[in-house]
Amino acid sequence: MDVIKELQNSEYFIMPFPKDTSLAMAYVPFQNAGKMYSAEQGVCVGTLFPELNKPFDPKNMSGGDEDD
Repeated sequence: MDVIKELQNSEYFIMPFPKDTSLAMAYVPFQNAGKMYSAEQGVCVGTLFPELNKPFDPKNMSGGDEDD
């Protein structure tokens, strides 16, 4: 059973961005329910949603001079 495909075909699915998204505007995409961690794993990583699991790793950041 593919939960994401079922949700995309349901009346509750929301597109991440509006159809007429303008340039130079800030948007936060809608999050549709998909994969979820178990409660135990969610507590360990701080979220139930794998898409939001973004551990901080300063070595992999871009856009700045590492010598600062």
